[in-house]
Amino acid sequence: MKLFLLLILWAAFDPRTALAEAQDTAGVLLWANRLRSLRGLSQLGADPLLEHTAALYAADLADRGVLTHLDEKGRRALQRFRAQGGTAVLVGEILGSGAQLSSLTSAWEGSQAHREVVFNPLWTHCGASAVAFGETRVWVVLFTSHRIDQLQILLSANGYLIRGRLNTAEAEEPVLFSGIEILDPQAWDSLSREFSYLIPLDRADLFHRLGYRTREDGLMVTDTFYPVRVVTSDRGREHR
Repeated sequence: MKLFLLLILWAAFDPRTALAEAQDTAGVLLWANRLRSLRGLSQLGADPLLEHTAALYAADLADRGVLTHLDEKGRRALQRFRAQGGTAVLVGEILGSGAQLSSLTSAWEGSQAHREVVFNPLWTHCGASAVAFGETRVWVVLFTSHRIDQLQILLSANGYLIRGRLNTAEAEEPVLFSGIEILDPQAWDSLSREFSYLIPLDRADLFHRLGYRTREDGLMVTDTFYPVRVVTSDRGREHR
């Protein structure tokens, strides 16, 4: 009986299919960057958390047999991404179903609505996933904007350590709102662009907004979070 079950499980997992799906997922990033290069837009990097969020939603859509930007809880892409620990304030999404990635990308290129998502100049990262549905596959492609590299939210004995590196030239200095108060950075190096903050434990339930001041004294919010709900390590994003 155990041997029979093992044979069933092995038959369900085809290494060639798994490899093809992995290659196709990477192919989405190549496709998006090719299109963006034609417009003179920045190239996108891979984000593992985006890919994970896309995989979960692709499985959900396949299970329900629908293509919709709303999950059963009424959440859109940004809310689903944040539920997985994301802190971004912008997330875009395109969906599709097809057996071959090439036919699907052709359909996306022919759709103005889908092209507008891909061509958003704010995006810095992309993550995609596909799940089998009968003889076809359901695709979810997510885009987001990360203006802070290597963002970490770490729990320590003294509070929550927030650290990262500003990666945009317009940023003059980091800014962190803890509730309605602005916290002073624990460290800020204008040359390396690296910063760190320490959020006291008694402020962990407050809503925090992280971003930077611009040279024109403007304020850009890049990430929002409740520290007590988000504890992460280096997300290992690939930057380009």
